[in-house]
Amino acid sequence: MLLGGIDGCKGGWLVIFKNEGAFSYEVISSIETLNQHFLQPSRFFIDMPIGLSSEGFTRTLETTLRTELQSRRSTIFNPPTREATYEPDRDKAKQLNKRIEGKSLSEQTLNIKSKIRELDHFLLHQKNLALELIESHPEICFKYLNKGEVLQSKKSTSEGIEDRLRLLSRYDQDAYALYQEILKNTQRKWVKRDDILDALVLCISNELSFLKKTYYFEDENVQDLKGLKIRLAYFK
Repeated sequence: MLLGGIDGCKGGWLVIFKNEGAFSYEVISSIETLNQHFLQPSRFFIDMPIGLSSEGFTRTLETTLRTELQSRRSTIFNPPTREATYEPDRDKAKQLNKRIEGKSLSEQTLNIKSKIRELDHFLLHQKNLALELIESHPEICFKYLNKGEVLQSKKSTSEGIEDRLRLLSRYDQDAYALYQEILKNTQRKWVKRDDILDALVLCISNELSFLKKTYYFEDENVQDLKGLKIRLAYFK
């Protein structure tokens, strides 16, 4: 089983994975590429919403996640409804979301709406049963790798980067070297430092949870109206 973590980045998607104990990584331009590159049984934790609200159906998972992250709750954003996700005009998408859910869309959400749409479309048309994508969240993963304590430092600071690398290195001695390798071989305009940290913690948490036990935060609803499961995976 190939196990990995995926984070969206300016260059597309950063994929970090482990196969037979060794790290590898790729920057892929499209999520569809997973079907060509990973033909063997594979499981990925991905930092992107899976299962969306829609007319007559509300996703509730974010309320639980904000409670989990306390002072870092701002790292949790409200995903757009499926109707707003597929509306190309930003202003119309905000109006559509407000009509359906009673709230508009933040700039952060609007900036990644195309990636949410890309992933949603991929999952709704996915026929590769050997490939499993499970929603996760880097800061939730960091919290539970840190014995249930939320990391207060921000990934945008050198302190935050070092805090997270130090924590990851406790679980995998090759984590720091991989971070440096990706940093050296990619451009910051395509892959940011925090993108590397996020994909890396998702990969490590995925591997640990596969070998031991996968825990989930679950929505009030098992799945959305299109049948996609709404849950968020982590390891503790």
